[in-house]
Amino acid sequence: MKRIIIIGILTGILTACNTEEETPVRVPEGKVQIEFQLPGTYGIGVSDAQSRADNLPDAGGKWHNLPPASTGLLPIGSTLWLSYDKQNKDGATYGTPNLQGYVVGTTTGGYNTLYPCTTQEVNGKLEINPEEIGAPLYLEGGTYKFKMISPAYPVSTDLKMNIDNGMYLYSTDGRYEETYSQPILIEVNTSGVQYVKLNPIISQVARFTFTIHKGTGVYTLEPLEAGIEISGLQNPFNHGAEGLQYNWSSENIADTLVMRIGDKRSWVTLPGSELETETDGTITGDIGVLPTLTMSTPVAVLINMAVNGVPTQYMTLVNETHLLHARSYNFDWTVNVEDGQISVVTWQNQSWTTDIIRN
Repeated sequence: MKRIIIIGILTGILTACNTEEETPVRVPEGKVQIEFQLPGTYGIGVSDAQSRADNLPDAGGKWHNLPPASTGLLPIGSTLWLSYDKQNKDGATYGTPNLQGYVVGTTTGGYNTLYPCTTQEVNGKLEINPEEIGAPLYLEGGTYKFKMISPAYPVSTDLKMNIDNGMYLYSTDGRYEETYSQPILIEVNTSGVQYVKLNPIISQVARFTFTIHKGTGVYTLEPLEAGIEISGLQNPFNHGAEGLQYNWSSENIADTLVMRIGDKRSWVTLPGSELETETDGTITGDIGVLPTLTMSTPVAVLINMAVNGVPTQYMTLVNETHLLHARSYNFDWTVNVEDGQISVVTWQNQSWTTDIIRN
């Protein structure tokens, strides 16, 4: 089964968080009920060598150029954290962020509809509680900023989230005009409801996709349980004993999930059970990886498969490139058997760019 962003879907979560089952609640005096409209995400596009981006905004401009990523709605059942903080009286700073959990229940009119869920603390982390309907968000009048992250992995009480290779992640991103948290004026009105259109969220990780074809002399091609092993990625534990903590609700642009040098000790596996076999025997799969700079340490990709029933391994290296967030790096191989020898002789570059060098 492909790794996609519908992580955290639990049986009954849509029922538990469905607003249609809520009993009407009066809007508190001096507040307004907030209903959110999310126009989806900027997904992961093919890596483009001509659209490099550093970790921070360029000195000469306010915004980065948005990566060449396609837009799309979050799948129904996706979980999402939303933080909100009110502008202080000085008109420049904001207060301490608050947290609300949501699940995507419907997609209508080009927008995701978000249904609130309650949260609970488990082992010192906040998690969405799929067993209890959450109350709508009520806010006083004022200017607010809203930030989002999906899926709603467990977060610490200061809203930091542990991130590792193998995870997909979308969030608000202050590097791009299209995805930053813009100030929104909330006004108490006679209807008691205000609809807030949010900016899209964007992938914070890179993606590896794999396509392995049957070539000459190959009758059966099956993934072994070891699947595809990847090493040399950014090591989350180089950031401290607790691993990489993404401060996604921060106002500081430096808290962005940044690209770092790879570490040969850091690895992740895409198990054979999570690879798919198409009707023509082609093997496909994908996995999220942390943004990684491979200039000093190459990323090694080892595929484990049975070719005509014979266990086989093949390794390739990716170096001297940037594995950037919201980009897809696509491996496309053809396996051949000639004179009894198994070889991977075709490397199709249709989805690669000049950033990628084959060793």
